[in-house]
Order: sequence, then C-alpha cells, then structure tokens
Amino acid sequence: MGGLTRDFFIELSKEMFNAGYSLFCKSDNGSSYMPDAKSYVQPDHLRYFKFVGRAIAKALFEGCNLECYFVKSLYKMLIGQKLSFKDLEDFDNNLYVGLNWCLQPHSDIDALYETFSITNDYFGRPEIVDLVPAGRDVDVTKDNKEYYVERKAYFHLYKNVQQQIDSFLAGFYEIIPRDLISVFTYKELELLISGMPDFKIADLKASTNYNGYTANSP
Repeated sequence: MGGLTRDFFIELSKEMFNAGYSLFCKSDNGSSYMPDAKSYVQPDHLRYFKFVGRAIAKALFEGCNLECYFVKSLYKMLIGQKLSFKDLEDFDNNLYVGLNWCLQPHSDIDALYETFSITNDYFGRPEIVDLVPAGRDVDVTKDNKEYYVERKAYFHLYKNVQQQIDSFLAGFYEIIPRDLISVFTYKELELLISGMPDFKIADLKASTNYNGYTANSP
C-alpha cells in the first residue's frame, strides 16, 4: 500500500496545517483549508507554499492520497478554471450570504453605503484596500452591484492571498504541468489528491456487532 513513501506523505500533509507554521486557515465548515493571508508572520512562508505545492504534486504523481482538503477555489485555480462568487460558500459562508443578498432584485444596496473597497485588519491596524483603482471613492449602486460582488469575491479568494497561491501553484506545476492537470474537473482533482472512503454495505453488515439490537431493528 505504499509503505514508507505513503507514511511520509501522510505525515507531511498533516504538518502542512500545523498552526505553528501559520500557512493555512480553516474554512467556515472546519473541514477544508485556505492559504492564510497573514502567513507572512513566517519569514519563509512563500518558500513553504512552493514546497507544499511540490509535495502535493509529487504525492499525486506517486499515487499516494494525502490527508488534506482544500477549499473549492484552490482546486479550480490548479486546473485554471475561472472563479465565481459562489466559491466563497465553503470558505466564508457569511460573506457569501451577504454578497448573494446584494444580487437579489429587491436588495436595497444604496442603504449599505458601501464603496469598492474593504478594510483589512493587520493585527489591530486597519488598512483600506481598493477593489478597483480609487475604489474607496466609488459607491456601490444597483447598477454596478454585480461587478462589486465579482471584485469582492475575487479579492477574498485570490488577491488577498495572491503571493501564497502563486507560490503554491508554481511548486505544483514544477512536478505536474498545468496543461496536464487541467484535463480534470476540480471535483476529480480533489478525489485524486485526497481520495474518498469507499464504503461497501455488504462488508458493513458482515462486520457489525449488535448490542441490544438486531439487524432487523428500526
């Protein structure tokens, strides 16, 4: 089943999410990971991301599944698929719900007094980031709300962690070129990297010990 090589990749994949390295943060659902925008607290964080990309590609090349699950957007970027605001749902559900409300015909977007900018928190120090050139001076209206949703989603999924993701992708493509990996869908790629438990009902029935119940109990 792979022996030491498999064990090596399993242990390596666990260390990727070690909080001490500050490389990844958990998504809202708590079962997948996204590059941490504050990973720069680790001086070598970009080298680590490149190494992680290499390690995942090498494990894929060797046919070894890893114990790592990423947000949908990261798989889509690996295969070169365009992102959409719906990709936020499994990463930041509150933001997704808010942006989805903005797109509804009845939403009173003017009442939010939003601009094409966000305020990022850098360890207690707020910093305004424009989503478009001079975005802090551009009001969000019912006429441009679709573009606002697109730019805000793109910022959170990619621009806010661009250096981290670009380093990750560069490492991955060193082992498996983009044109080869792009033949898969993002769901297929997730399956190839992380695998999926294969439950056989007949085996479960044959190996189940009943305590106080029988196979015919409700």
